[in-house]
Amino acid sequence: MDVKIYTGQAVNMGTKLINTIPFIVNNKLWRGFFDHKLVLVISVLAAVIIPWSVFKYIESKAAFLSTYSLAGKNIATADINNSINFQSLFEGGNKWLILILIQMLVVYFSNKTIEHLSGVTIHMSGKEMIQSQFRTVVIVVRNWIFELIIGIGIAIVIGIFGPDFLEEWLKFAVGCYFVGYLFIDNYNHTFAIDIKNSSTIVRRHAGAALVIGFVAKILFLLPIAGALIVSFICSVGATWYMHTSEDRHAGVEAFSD
Repeated sequence: MDVKIYTGQAVNMGTKLINTIPFIVNNKLWRGFFDHKLVLVISVLAAVIIPWSVFKYIESKAAFLSTYSLAGKNIATADINNSINFQSLFEGGNKWLILILIQMLVVYFSNKTIEHLSGVTIHMSGKEMIQSQFRTVVIVVRNWIFELIIGIGIAIVIGIFGPDFLEEWLKFAVGCYFVGYLFIDNYNHTFAIDIKNSSTIVRRHAGAALVIGFVAKILFLLPIAGALIVSFICSVGATWYMHTSEDRHAGVEAFSD
């Protein structure tokens, strides 16, 4: 592992993210967004129906659990109700749910970035949009499992050797990497790179993935608005970074199959 290379990637990615908003504004990357009716419909339906369904499910489980006791102590219904709210959908493990929900927006802004940088027009079919959404679900499940396994490993090692404060920091860094992974994988998927080879590419750009994930996780702290900001800030920044890296592809290769 070459720390110097990963540090350079992190600095490069950080610079791209700092300049992302001017990049979006100057190049008017939002143009044509409302012409993509499928993106709009799926995004709105996902943003309304899925969070509401999950919220109601959690709320029903909370009501059920409130009638029982845990370790001899009653679970306070008031505490449960305070912790189960819409904001909870945007925190902790639910970051994975949000990453699935914003995928259509991520794809749209990523494609517009490639179009601007390469001077080509990307034609993405409805079928390819659905495939992109399905791949995101697969990657989310994969990364969620890996994050859990690595987190358990970190807890065991730190529990034996310490110091305790490192556990949360290391888990946070791992979480940042796996969140950033999705944005780089999205670029790779645009050029028909399978999950196995994409994983290798993401590992080569671990420094960049870590920075993207860090920014995304910080923005996720903003209820609802944070997810929307992540969808264009992180997707544009990651695509800009990858399209100027050694693993870039020609714009004409995007969704060429």
